[in-house]
Order: sequence, then structure tokens, then C-alpha cells
Amino acid sequence: MVQALPYDDHAAMRVLKDLDASDLVEIGLMRGAQPNHLALFADWRQMQTMAALSYVLALDASAGGIPFGVLVIGQTQPGVAQAAMLARDHTKYRRPLIQTARRIRNEIPVFAKEAGLHRIEARSWVDHPRANKFLRLCGFTKEAALPGFGPDGRATFNQFAWTNTNPKPPEG
Repeated sequence: MVQALPYDDHAAMRVLKDLDASDLVEIGLMRGAQPNHLALFADWRQMQTMAALSYVLALDASAGGIPFGVLVIGQTQPGVAQAAMLARDHTKYRRPLIQTARRIRNEIPVFAKEAGLHRIEARSWVDHPRANKFLRLCGFTKEAALPGFGPDGRATFNQFAWTNTNPKPPEG
């Protein structure tokens, strides 16, 4: 069983110091340069100020409680948020990542309703061997391919979104 623990600097640093190789490539392409774990930690820490949700994902205590991922959702405008997740070795943590995707898919409608969100966006590098499938497992739908990323502009990212399929009409 996967634990979604409240964000903790030390646990997050354990994850960010040991990221999956494809996540590192994706980050470098998104930023235009490869950051070190300290720069990633600074970025992740800054996101905490505007996070609607922020967790460190960890194995349950019986499996050692090892943190393997970080997840944040931050509101970008009324009703809309951006999600980001980074994880350690996706092969080693395959089962916990699948459990995480299922949990997100099951819990996102309740979270979104409580947070007043109608749309949650996420991007992934088109050539990432697992991120695109992970987002689909979470209930996100691919909307578009977005070219022009990376230091030379040759990388493409996929835009995904989870949207409330039954939005409540505004009152008034």
C-alpha cells in the first residue's frame, strides 16, 4: 500500500536526489538545462506556497516507509490547476506507481470538487517511456502535442488534462 504523506523537506530531498533517469531528461527538456537536485528542491519547495495539495509518496511502514515520489497540484487560475509528479526509479517502484495512479484516478473527483477545480493540467515529455501511460492511468486525457521544448527546441511534450465531466452550473 502506498502512503500519501504531507509534504516534508527531508523526505522530498530523498526523492529528488535519486530521480528516475527519464524524469531527469524530462526536467532538463522542460527547463532547457539539466538542474541538480538542489535546484529541483528549491523549485519544489517554492511550489509549496501555492499548493492546493502536496504529498510525498512512500511505501507503507511494512515495506520500509521509503519515499519514492513527490506530487504537487497548484491552482493557476480560478478553477484550473497544474499537477506535477517526480519519482525514483520507475522500474523498481512500478507497483507503487500503479497503485498511486489508481488512487489518483479514484480520488481526484472528490479533491477537485472540494478545491473548486474543474480542470487539472499536466505535461509529459512525448518520449518518456512511462509518464504518458501513467497520466492516462490517473484519468487524464491527452489534449495536444506541444513542440518547441528543450535547449534546441526539438523536444515535444504532451498536454494532458483531467476535467470535471459534470460541472455544476454557476449559481445566480
